[in-house]
Amino acid sequence: MRFACGHLPFADAVDAVLAEAGVSVGRADWEVHAGGSAHIVVNAGHVMSVRIAKNPTSGENVRRRVRALSLLPDFDFAVPQPLTRVLNVGRYTAVGMTWLPGTTRDPGPVSPSILGSVLDQLRSAEVSEAAPWLDRPGQHWGGHRRRHVLLDQVIPRLIPSNRPRALEAIQDLVDLETVEPKLVHGDLMGNNMLWEDDRLVGVIDWDHACVSDPAYDTASLGLWFGWDSVRHATTPEDFERAQLHSRIFPLQAVAYAIHHELDIAQINQAVEKADDWYEAHASVHA
Repeated sequence: MRFACGHLPFADAVDAVLAEAGVSVGRADWEVHAGGSAHIVVNAGHVMSVRIAKNPTSGENVRRRVRALSLLPDFDFAVPQPLTRVLNVGRYTAVGMTWLPGTTRDPGPVSPSILGSVLDQLRSAEVSEAAPWLDRPGQHWGGHRRRHVLLDQVIPRLIPSNRPRALEAIQDLVDLETVEPKLVHGDLMGNNMLWEDDRLVGVIDWDHACVSDPAYDTASLGLWFGWDSVRHATTPEDFERAQLHSRIFPLQAVAYAIHHELDIAQINQAVEKADDWYEAHASVHA
């Protein structure tokens, strides 16, 4: 979506990043994506993507996450790489990243072999250099306290009939045996995967990448591309773990809104979506 960019409050930050890179792209050729929870992304022509943190917490994490990206291994799909220093311009923190071609896909089935390849590459990735710069598991929705956040702050907001269902979902996940942690993208949904026809060409938005249970990414893929596509892309054990992970995704969205101190309307919207999800899946998990 294209906007008239002359009056955008973060325009000076984008101009500064472009100048740092020695790139000239007029504001008429900026494509602004402001729907993300933590960042605004401005695609400057087909030359560079500028990421701008929406809040101070996100800004503090930009340098660390950019460093992590630069230390990830090569995959057979592209990953954004930093092209500039991280700049502070007024109240904005921004950085220039490589622009990646491709388009996102709507929810629906894709070839299991493609999804399996993505999962295999993530799980076999050597990340010892990147690991110190990656997020802690669940850092964006509570970190090491995430279970307590769910129990103490999220569950009480649900309608009473959904609370036992949510508690069961949490306990089922807690009861899983520990597996060897691997590189996890952390938000491997279709809107972060770029395609050219039926070929995956890029994966973006690695903000929540961490070393954790690889079934978390499998769950994300299952929710977007359908469980039938994922069933044949992984092992039966990973598939089962992924389904258990997926049952607390609605709660994580509420925890994220609380953790980042979003306004009450956004928190209530996340709670409503969580209630709707548990209502819709009540018979499945009964």
